[in-house]
Amino acid sequence: MKRIIFITLSALALLSSCSGYDSRTFESAAAMVEDARGKVEWISADELAGLVNQTGGFYLIDVREQSEFDISCIKGANSVPRGVLEDMISEKAPGKRKPLYIYCSNGDRSALAGTILPLLKYTDVKVLEGGFDNWQIRFPDLVELAPVRGAVKAAVKKPAAGCGG
Repeated sequence: MKRIIFITLSALALLSSCSGYDSRTFESAAAMVEDARGKVEWISADELAGLVNQTGGFYLIDVREQSEFDISCIKGANSVPRGVLEDMISEKAPGKRKPLYIYCSNGDRSALAGTILPLLKYTDVKVLEGGFDNWQIRFPDLVELAPVRGAVKAAVKKPAAGCGG
């Protein structure tokens, strides 16, 4: 019986070590981000600006929170917040071989996203250097204010005049 348990555990250990999945742990979120920043491919703001005015051929994904996107974004971008990336990316970027450019405010969240997307079989993923903070300064004419994608935003109901009504 001990031999069977030993063989089973040995086989499991061998299989898990060959999975290719990076299972390291990190002391902090900052350390994890730093590691991710070293693993992703980057695209400069100048390179991306040259592509933004083209139609089609790539996906531009903003991984900031929806509330950040609702204020402003890079012209033509779609919102897929980092917290729901794995669930929603296929809706906004169904072609896994098309170039996919991602950004957040400063590059941290997008670097993390850039390490996940290849695991979902996206083959050409690049992260915007400097993020949206840098982009707004360098290319204000390519910033879209209060973007609407897919449907008109719901109007906020104003309360009627008077008490409670």
